[in-house]
This record gives sequence, C-alpha cells and structure tokens, in this order.
Amino acid sequence: MRKLPIAGLEVFLAVAEHGSLRAAATAIGVRPPVVSHHLKAFEEQIGVGLYARTTRSVQLTDAGRALLKKAAPAMMHLHEALEDARGVGGAKKGNLRLTLPYGAYRLSIAPKLAAFQQAYPEIQLDLSFNEAFVDIIAERFHAGVRLGGSINEDMIAVRLTPPLKGAYFSAPAYFEKHGRPEQPQDLLNHNCIRYRYINSKRLYDWCFVGPDGEYTVDVSGGLIVNSFEAIMNAARDGLGIGQNFRAEVLEELEAGGLESVLDAYVTERPGFYLYFPRENARLELLRIFIDFMKL
Repeated sequence: MRKLPIAGLEVFLAVAEHGSLRAAATAIGVRPPVVSHHLKAFEEQIGVGLYARTTRSVQLTDAGRALLKKAAPAMMHLHEALEDARGVGGAKKGNLRLTLPYGAYRLSIAPKLAAFQQAYPEIQLDLSFNEAFVDIIAERFHAGVRLGGSINEDMIAVRLTPPLKGAYFSAPAYFEKHGRPEQPQDLLNHNCIRYRYINSKRLYDWCFVGPDGEYTVDVSGGLIVNSFEAIMNAARDGLGIGQNFRAEVLEELEAGGLESVLDAYVTERPGFYLYFPRENARLELLRIFIDFMKL
C-alpha cells in the first residue's frame, strides 16, 4: 500500500480554502515559496496538475476539482477522528479494563473500590480475574496487576501494596493429627498443597529464609491446583499445608480457622503493582485510577 502524501494534500486544501498561495502560507505559518514548493512536489508525486497558476491567481484544474470534491470531506473526517482520539485520551468517564489475579484484587483494589466508585461514578471498571499472565496489549486491556519482579521491563509499573510476607498454614485439625513442622525440612513429612503456574506449568517454589539466605524445599503432596483460592479451601478442610500471602489469610488466622507454621522462616515478596504500556500513560481514566489506588 502506497503511503498517502498527507503533507502535500494539506497544502493543496489550504490553497483551495484561502484562494491564493500567499493566503495559504499565512494560514499554515510558512513563507509563500514553501507553499509553492510543496504544491509542485505534490503535483509531481501524483502525476497531474491541480492548479493553473498565473501571476495574479491560481485556479483549480479539472483534476484539482475532482480531488477537492472528495479530499476536503475526507480531511474533515480525519480531523474529527483525531479530535475523537484526543477526547478518549482525556475523558474522565468511560470503561477501564484491567486484568489481575483475584488475590491482587482483594489486597490492592477491593479495600478502596467503594470509595473510588463513589468519587468517580462515571468510570466503569471492567475487571478480568486471571491467575495467568495476559498479553494486555493483544487482549486490549488498559492495564494489569501483578507481583513486582514479574513485570516486563518495557512496562510502566506503579506500586499498589507494600511488600508481602508469605504464610504456610492449615486447619487446626490437620496439625492435631499430623503434628506441626518446626523447621522447613519437616515439610518433607507432610502433605503439601501445591500451586502450578497456568502458563509455564511450573510448580510454585516453597521458599524460606535462614542464616545463609533464601532457599527452597522440594515438598510433595497429593493435591496440585492452579488457583490460590483452591489452596485456601483445601487447607481449611484439613487436606494439607498450603501457602499464600499472610495478608490473604490474616482474618482466618486471627479467628482460629487456620493456623500458620514456620513464621520465622517465611520470605517477603515485592508486593502488587499496576502495570501498563507507555502508550497508555496519557490515558486520563488510567491516571485517575492510579492516583486513587497507588500506595
């Protein structure tokens, strides 16, 4: 597909609108010779004369009139489209699409959601919950929420939560029956409920920290899932020891429905971040959301 000579077309239309090269030059903000040069180059590019020039006037040729008839309304529609695009970018109402894990929603969005909707009733949040990584550009999301450290470097990231400590937990009945692990290696003798990443299919590491730094324990168990919600449900039912962020299970720990173990060995993760492509940085809806939700 040949590139459209937009610059030449704009000069052609300016001359048609203002009636002379000099008037067109004034309207565009350049000197008359520049208009003359661009117009001549445009005519050579498309292979036909568009204006008959004399020392006193310029008149459209038949080819010029044919071009003007369709080009003028087309250019008007193009300007309207540009204004519409600017309007979308600067709009303070409309639809904002986000992809995020449900746990990220609970910890970073849900606590402020009611206040946000009260402050901005004309912004509609379209939240898509997904544990897997999503191509937010291909899937037409404005932004996503993921753990810091797992976001591509070409994205802009804004912190939503402080760093998050992990937790290992189960129902009191499980520990009454099987005992409590006192150190991470004791987990090798327990039924551990493991998480499998949706995209990579890799098992989530059980990480701990000791005097020599961080290390992992290759635990085993009879249940593998790809949902942290399912891990919590299975742990509540006493099926084994699960893991998640402590903030996710804090209420149940305080209420006694779950008990945590190995608290002295848990590691800390960077926390959740909102991330988006640089092209969306000027989107007013997103800027409003960020200002309200950021830490």
